[in-house]
Amino acid sequence: MSETPKVEIYYSQMCGLCHRAMDYFSERGIPYKSYEVFWKNDRLVDDENSRELIRRCGEVDFVPQLFINDRHIEGWKTLSHLIDTGDIDALLKG
Repeated sequence: MSETPKVEIYYSQMCGLCHRAMDYFSERGIPYKSYEVFWKNDRLVDDENSRELIRRCGEVDFVPQLFINDRHIEGWKTLSHLIDTGDIDALLKG
């Protein structure tokens, strides 16, 4: 990769799949910005990170929500598919 990809992850501390996503990038030395969101009664708590997440994605009911070079990746299932198929490499290159 010639340029560092822009990776952003919206996550919840209690979310195991969020940590799998962050571990994937960490283990490969790919820097990312993470934004913690909080849930109460199955709704996002209104704070700066959740407002930005909703602005970018619309209403969401799960995390992780990722952006790779500004492309929205919805959840671990979508990310793991990109990893399994190798399509993640092209996405990281931009």
